[in-house]
Amino acid sequence: MGADDGGDNHGEPAHSRDLPGFAATHYRFFLKRRLALMNSPAPDERDYSQLTGLAKPSLEKLAHQQIREHMLNGYFLPGMLLSENELAERFGMSRTPIRAAISLLEKEGFVESIRGRGVFVKDISFREFHEMFEVLSSLQLYSLDIAAMRKLDFDLPTLEGYLERQLRASAEDDYRTYYESGLLFIETMLRMVKNASMLQIIEQIKGKYMFKIISYRKLHVHTLPKPQQSGHFNKRIYQALAAGDLDEARGVVLELIEQMRRQFQSFDM
Repeated sequence: MGADDGGDNHGEPAHSRDLPGFAATHYRFFLKRRLALMNSPAPDERDYSQLTGLAKPSLEKLAHQQIREHMLNGYFLPGMLLSENELAERFGMSRTPIRAAISLLEKEGFVESIRGRGVFVKDISFREFHEMFEVLSSLQLYSLDIAAMRKLDFDLPTLEGYLERQLRASAEDDYRTYYESGLLFIETMLRMVKNASMLQIIEQIKGKYMFKIISYRKLHVHTLPKPQQSGHFNKRIYQALAAGDLDEARGVVLELIEQMRRQFQSFDM
């Protein structure tokens, strides 16, 4: 992510070729990724009657959802060993759906299996986190560019609701709600464009994005200040949108991109 993927534009929607370079690069990359996913069978489309030893899809989904929720809430942190027996007892099911859920989480990049040691919660690198941030920012810039070109209006009441929720969560040290509200703020901006594939991109990365920042804060709870940066910038973006100043909103997003770039220079990426 973050590098020009090259190649021609065959099969690429015309509007993506009109984007600013920063946004267009990430949009083309993730569009290709989305098309590849669309051409592969979804988990629910697998023929479970042909497979042995797998749990029913409903149980697998339930196990996957519960383990993932525990990770996003900061209960399962990077480096923790996940025991199939303990998870099965915790969630009240057999080891079969737990094993299938862990396999899916490994494919998604949340856990890793180490031969002879077991399954561990995986730490998301700061490089990957920064790349996901750049993708989200690119989509945000795209929504502003499209709004300017097509004279579209953003859903200000919904944006205000997520902003208030995010600021309130900051005061209450509710990390999950804080970062979730920030992502929903971006998602609401993008919904105005009415592009399902772009919304799917957010859906694909927001879990790992939230897990990285929430787990990092949980591990450094005594040394990090309250989360404020995202809420501060979202407040400025909302104020600009409410005033009808799309250029100002775009400038705020670009300012955040540059500030994040400088912050990530201090990490080994």
